[in-house]
Amino acid sequence: MLTFLLFASAAFARADIAVLVSDRLVAYDAPVQRFREAVGRSVTVFEIDGDRDRADSIVKQLRADPPPLVFAVGAKAAYVAVNDLPDIPVVYAMVNDPSRYGISGTQVTGVSMEVPAEATLSQFQLFAPAVKKLGVMLSANNTASQVADALAAARRLGFETTVQRVTNARDVRAAWQRMAGSVDALWLLPDPVVMAPEAFRWLRNDTMRRRLPMLASTENLVRAGALLCVAPDRAVAGQQAAELARRILDSEELPGMIEPPPPGAMRVVLNRDTLDSIGLPVDELMLDFADEVVRESEGR
Repeated sequence: MLTFLLFASAAFARADIAVLVSDRLVAYDAPVQRFREAVGRSVTVFEIDGDRDRADSIVKQLRADPPPLVFAVGAKAAYVAVNDLPDIPVVYAMVNDPSRYGISGTQVTGVSMEVPAEATLSQFQLFAPAVKKLGVMLSANNTASQVADALAAARRLGFETTVQRVTNARDVRAAWQRMAGSVDALWLLPDPVVMAPEAFRWLRNDTMRRRLPMLASTENLVRAGALLCVAPDRAVAGQQAAELARRILDSEELPGMIEPPPPGAMRVVLNRDTLDSIGLPVDELMLDFADEVVRESEGR
């Protein structure tokens, strides 16, 4: 893991880009490293470590000697940058569903983590070609355009989808039980209600009991027991963020006028423990198509 240092304000050079990192996670190393290599300017890295007091201390330093731009890695870092440093241009990466956290504005852009549904479902078909019927659960107020696009993509690829709406996490069990007997797999689209920890754990356990694969939208869910996801390449996200930063600094273009680009590259993440638990028949050679094979215990 990279070692990051928190510099005192006296050591912070105005010309340095500030890299603000949510937590000390291995997942954040690659985008930070690639950003440092590609941006073409000096950078200083600050780690929040998920601590509000530490974040306040960093914000105080950056307000006293503002950097030309902040690269925020992770939702916590992006939230702090957008809300506490509103006059400084911000480029974010490694943020799922930025709108959920209010990460937007004239000074903000970033790299999207949204993987096209076709990419996810096409990879899923390679590992589970017998799956034809997908169960989908969504909260009642989830009307995101991405949901409609994902369901349309499933139809184009020949899947039949059954959708159940829930009003809260307590409804998840009953909703899943209503459709579990008529679907071949559960597809978890981004939804904060359905992905609440307790609801997810119950779905993970019940899909395993029924020996049904669960297709997820993030690596964390795969590490926690879902079968598979297609995720953005983290290093490439850092490269894209560096390109955005250079564009903003070289042209003084307002970040909010730059549409967040889609992931520049994607990777398939597969949970081998889950694969074995549900007894999905997969040729060992197929595992070569997975960019990373993880174990559930790694996510705990």
